Amino acid sequence: MVNPITRLVAFIEKVNASPEKLGNHILHTYVALRWSMVGLGLILPPLLVFGGLNSLWWLSEPLDVQNSLSAYYHAGPGLECTALEGGYRDLFVGLLTAISACLIIYSGFNSLEEWLLNFAGVFLAGVAFFPTSWPETQLLVEICEKTTQDFQPFQASKLFGLPVSLHVASAVLFFLTITAVNVLTAMNTVKRIKNEAQKRFWEGVFKFAMWLMPIFIGLVLLVRLFTGTSIIGEQLILWIEWAGIWSFSLYWLLKSIEILSTGVEGDWV
Repeated sequence: MVNPITRLVAFIEKVNASPEKLGNHILHTYVALRWSMVGLGLILPPLLVFGGLNSLWWLSEPLDVQNSLSAYYHAGPGLECTALEGGYRDLFVGLLTAISACLIIYSGFNSLEEWLLNFAGVFLAGVAFFPTSWPETQLLVEICEKTTQDFQPFQASKLFGLPVSLHVASAVLFFLTITAVNVLTAMNTVKRIKNEAQKRFWEGVFKFAMWLMPIFIGLVLLVRLFTGTSIIGEQLILWIEWAGIWSFSLYWLLKSIEILSTGVEGDWV
C-alpha cells in the first residue's frame, strides 16, 4: 500500500510541474480571460435585478426593480429612509470594474482591436466610478416622510458643468466602442481559418453577430413602441442596458467558440 504522504508529494510534484510548452500556458490564460468577460457580463444584470427582488446576499428586504442598472448604485429597499444606502453598490461597481480590467488587459488581434478594447475598458471604469444622479427629490420625500429642504440632491451632470454626466457619457461611449469592436474586427480571426467549410460558417455567423448590440437594443425599443409599458414596464433604460451588456457577452461567447473550435488561436502561439 502506497504511503499517503508519498501520494501527496507525488500529486504536488505533478501539479507543480512546468508546462511542456509555454505557449499552451499562455493560450490557457488568454482563453480564461476571454471567458471571464463572457461570464461577468452575463451575470451582472440578473444578479442585480433578481438578487434585489429576492433579498439575496446582504439585503434585509426586497429591492424593487430599478429604472436602470445604474440606479442600483444608490438604491436601497426603500424602508426606514434607506433609499440612498446603495445596497448593491459594491456588486455593481465590483463587476463593472472586473470587466473593465479584462478589457484593458486583453490583447486584441491587431492594433485597432487593442485600442478599441482599451478605450472600452476605460469608459466602463467611468460607468463604475462616476455615479449616476440620486433619485428625484420628491421620491425621497415620499419614502423618508421629510420635506424637500432636508435633501441636497446630487446631480451628476453638474459635477463639472457638463450637459450630461460623466456616468452617462461613459456608458454611451462604452456601448459605441464595443459596437465598433464587433463591426470592425469581427472577421479578423475568421480570415485565418484554414478549413473552407468552417470559414464560410463563421463568416455567416459574424455577419449577423457583429450587429448584435444595435439589434438587441432595437428590439427593446420596438417592444416598447408596440406594447407600451405592458411588457417592459417603466424600466426602458434598464432593458436597453441589459440588452447591450448581453449582446456584448454573446458576441464574445461566439468569438470564443469560433477561435477554440477552429484552432486558429493555436497558430498564433
